[in-house]
Amino acid sequence: MNIGKHKDLIAVLIAVLWIACIVTGTTGHFVTGMVLGVPLMLLHMLLGVAKNGIVSKKFFFYPLLIWAVLWILSFILSGYFAASFGGEMPTFTVLGLHPSFAPTIFLYWIGGQLTLNLGHYLYQDEWLSEKDWKEFCTKVRNLPDGEVN
Repeated sequence: MNIGKHKDLIAVLIAVLWIACIVTGTTGHFVTGMVLGVPLMLLHMLLGVAKNGIVSKKFFFYPLLIWAVLWILSFILSGYFAASFGGEMPTFTVLGLHPSFAPTIFLYWIGGQLTLNLGHYLYQDEWLSEKDWKEFCTKVRNLPDGEVN
């Protein structure tokens, strides 16, 4: 995927999503704010993994897109169970956790970490190959003092 020609649009979307997250959070729409935070982070991730404006489709679909889906599901399910049991003690727990906290632990925390770590391990060359890292180090070493490109 070539995102190089869309960097300005991505920067504007990031700004809009930041504002939307702040507004939804301060007006009490916390789940909506958290869900909007996921595409915000996904856009930052896309910019971070792009090599010369190109993002590997393989790396985008797994792990990045799967990570985003897990986090969105986590926030929606946590919000649903929090509203369902608001002001009362639930009649059951999920492995000892309040039903609203279980999606946070299993999807957001464990699922998100495993997805990103496994995806990085499987597709590390799609993200930052050894060759790219060495080229970057050489470029930095060869910069004159005080010059930044």
